[in-house]
Amino acid sequence: MSGRLVRLSIEQEIFWEDPMVEATRRAVVFGLSGTVAMPAVLRRAHAAEITLRLSHFLPPVSAAHRTMFQPWAEKVTADSGGRIDVQIFPSMQLGGRPPELVDQVRNGIADLGWALPHYQPGRYPLMETWTLPFQITTTVETTPAFHEFMTTTAGDEFSEVVPLAWWLQTPGIFMTKGFGITSAADLANKRIRGGTEIITRTLTELGANGVFFPVPEAPQNLATGAIDGVALPYEIVPAFRFHELVDNFSEPEEGGRGFYTLPMLFLMNRRRYEALPDDLRAVIDANAGLDLSNKFAAIFQENDAFGRKMAVDSGAAFHTIPAAEMDRWHEIAQPIFDAYAAELTSRGFDGAAVVNEVDSLVESHGAG
Repeated sequence: MSGRLVRLSIEQEIFWEDPMVEATRRAVVFGLSGTVAMPAVLRRAHAAEITLRLSHFLPPVSAAHRTMFQPWAEKVTADSGGRIDVQIFPSMQLGGRPPELVDQVRNGIADLGWALPHYQPGRYPLMETWTLPFQITTTVETTPAFHEFMTTTAGDEFSEVVPLAWWLQTPGIFMTKGFGITSAADLANKRIRGGTEIITRTLTELGANGVFFPVPEAPQNLATGAIDGVALPYEIVPAFRFHELVDNFSEPEEGGRGFYTLPMLFLMNRRRYEALPDDLRAVIDANAGLDLSNKFAAIFQENDAFGRKMAVDSGAAFHTIPAAEMDRWHEIAQPIFDAYAAELTSRGFDGAAVVNEVDSLVESHGAG
């Protein structure tokens, strides 16, 4: 491996349970020097008073590991005067699969974790409202809205753990071969890979042939012509070199709603948190909450800009989907919203009120 840092995407890691991809993961993780891959505790000469284990699904070369969790761990150690030591276990080194991270922290296998809880569909129905389409402007603008919702309306869904930060992935855009998208007509009969089951159904409502499969399969499907494009965020471009596989990028008009987003959670085991001495619990609290959510959102947005620049530098064509057209898509997709509201109602919530609250929060924290 060369000295060049590789920015690996979120969705790439989620599906590393595939045998061939898992083999690649092991080659990446264990091909690194012992200094990089080794848990932090083995590199420290002096034991701390409290040791916390942080588990996540990306390798140590990823931007998230280097720019989010390593700095967070170092700051907690510094703010505690060295009394807290945070060991980071990347690439699911504590076992399990990425969709199990919430339970891994809840059960104490890890003290801290970074999870994408929507990968357990139906378990957190209020949070999953944010996986509906058109629930984001930009990551930085909409993350405070998401954080507000998760700490008020949906707070009980995660009462068994301690959420430290809530933020959103950058908006999905369209990466296609041989055509751009400025209206729903451009999607007609096109085979587009969606980011989730809900987004795949939304694509179908818009006239496309929406399909879903793990994102590591997308490059081959694009190369063979099995699909015409994908709906994914720019941050995934470097990991799979999508700028070499497609020649058109289509994005919503600046200031309007994005096509879709995915929720992110940084959490802590509740028993471990409550057992901390008051002064050390205060250190964790000082490095959590809305400020941390905003910081993580800003890092994601920076990584998205990195991926977009690679697309620009490739010479690909860029297309703008007007805000008025995105509003029309929102109307076309209304059956998706109605069905989700009905599902929430069947589970004892006021489904229409919840869906409307999310839409209002997105609007109040940005253009929309």
